[in-house]
Amino acid sequence: MIDKLTPKQQQLANLMSDISEECYYAGWMTGLEYNLWDAIVNGEKKYGHGQITQDYIVQLIQISKDCNSWIYFDNETEETAVDFDKWHNMFQRVITSNPKILENSNNTHR
Repeated sequence: MIDKLTPKQQQLANLMSDISEECYYAGWMTGLEYNLWDAIVNGEKKYGHGQITQDYIVQLIQISKDCNSWIYFDNETEETAVDFDKWHNMFQRVITSNPKILENSNNTHR
C-alpha cells in the first residue's frame, strides 16, 4: 500500500501511476512497472496511446536512485517497493515467462 512507502517511494509510485493515467487512463496498468523499466533500459517507447518520454525516463531514474528501490504492483500489498537486486531478478523472470508484457498486448488495467 502506498501509505507504507517512504515519501520518496511514494513519489516514484505516483509518477509511475501518472504515466499510466496519461497513456492508458488507468491508475496502474498491468505490466506498468515492467514497461517503465524497459524504457529505462532501452529508451523512449510508445505506451498505450502515449509515450514514455526521455523526460519521464530521467525522472524515473532519479527518483528510483533517491529511494534505492523500484515499485511493483502486488494484488495483496498493492504498490510495493523492492531493492534493485530483487527487482532485476523479478524483471528477468517475468519477461522470460511472459515477453508479451512488454508489448502491451492482453493487458488489463487495475
